[in-house]
Amino acid sequence: MHSHKITIDNTSLYFIGDVYGRLDKLNDLLVEIDFDIDDPESSIQFVKLVFCGNLIAANTGENIEHIALLTLVKNMVDKGFAYCLLGSNEFEVIGWSKHHPITDKPYLPETVTENLNDLNQQRPLFLQEFAQGDEQLFKWVDWFMALPIYLDFDHIRAIHACWDNNVINELNPYLSIKEHEGHVSDKNAASASQGHSHQNVNLIAANSLSQQFWPAAFDATHPLSSLMTSCLNYPDFELTETHPHQKLSIPVVIGHYPQDSFPDIQNEHLVCVNYNAGTEDYPLVSFAWHQGRKKSIEVDSAENAKLSLGEFCFIDQPSADEHIAYGVESLFEGLVKLLPEPTIDQSSFEQLTSTVIHCVCFDWDPLELNQTMHSRHPYASLIEPITLLALSQDSRQLSAYLAVIARYQLETESDNLENRCLKIAFKLTRLAKTYLD
Repeated sequence: MHSHKITIDNTSLYFIGDVYGRLDKLNDLLVEIDFDIDDPESSIQFVKLVFCGNLIAANTGENIEHIALLTLVKNMVDKGFAYCLLGSNEFEVIGWSKHHPITDKPYLPETVTENLNDLNQQRPLFLQEFAQGDEQLFKWVDWFMALPIYLDFDHIRAIHACWDNNVINELNPYLSIKEHEGHVSDKNAASASQGHSHQNVNLIAANSLSQQFWPAAFDATHPLSSLMTSCLNYPDFELTETHPHQKLSIPVVIGHYPQDSFPDIQNEHLVCVNYNAGTEDYPLVSFAWHQGRKKSIEVDSAENAKLSLGEFCFIDQPSADEHIAYGVESLFEGLVKLLPEPTIDQSSFEQLTSTVIHCVCFDWDPLELNQTMHSRHPYASLIEPITLLALSQDSRQLSAYLAVIARYQLETESDNLENRCLKIAFKLTRLAKTYLD
């Protein structure tokens, strides 16, 4: 019996969230991950993309370029550089566009209206770009119908909305299991001769709904309709005790549910990559899975795979360390500005500053540089704040400043750092007190 699984060897998978027609964001993301199908030296050597559905927007959106986006993605899929799942938006377009073979009525809309303006408002945004009977529309609808419902790479899986093992088992008899191979293009042949094995393989037929079952997919009285709804438009993302995702044992990547937080995995078996890319100031997010390439990752079976082994990638993605370091610097700049003006004369301030410099460079010295101060010294910008904190006579604030700066801005990991910072804080506050007396 066919397992509906796809075998990949020595390949990283980049799962890309709902694009919603934003070709600009997709192009930027491809540059970020160095993915260029015209450059055999780019990451295409070891990466395949997995689009998680909803390439097209629903009913609203800004800066949408549907046709150019679909052309790009289809080209990558046709040449074997990418996979693309069927999304709920594409499914809806199929329903509006295709007619029942017996009744000749469209599968959708379910809401019937005699008002043409109301009907046009109900129509998906994608359909509004085509004139009635436009052959280009039917070309894209046929492609949507050939997209897989789910992808199973054994150690990780992907589906647009919800992976329910019972649903998948019931759905499989309705799905195609064939893959159609095409010729190897001249460019890809040249790439293969250099050790790059991408072939011009049509990867869209496996796990797509077989043509004869499409009428049933929109028939509310047929079991297939509820199966498709579960996979593409499951109503709830919250991980309640009864949610199918609570039973996952193999990692699953989904889209569909717009997230409004910093990208992170839901747990070791579930990650959502839809982060509102259709909204102007939200990123198009991808999740990189390197199971096939990182030799340091040893997984005996798919059940042992963990999503924490993957990583997110998106435009303007901040490094956690850098983000915290900048935040620490900003917080302490605000703190120092609130300190009272020192009540010592300039000469005394300069003498105390010299003492602080020596103490910072040779007693505190978290980077273990053991060198005298100079204009480009890593501690140069810290001398004035440390001096002012010492004059404020609050050893708690000064010790916290020294410890946090060392940990998060200078990125040191000394086990004895906190004790050393406390010792230096006491020393400097007591030295400063002699200038205040």
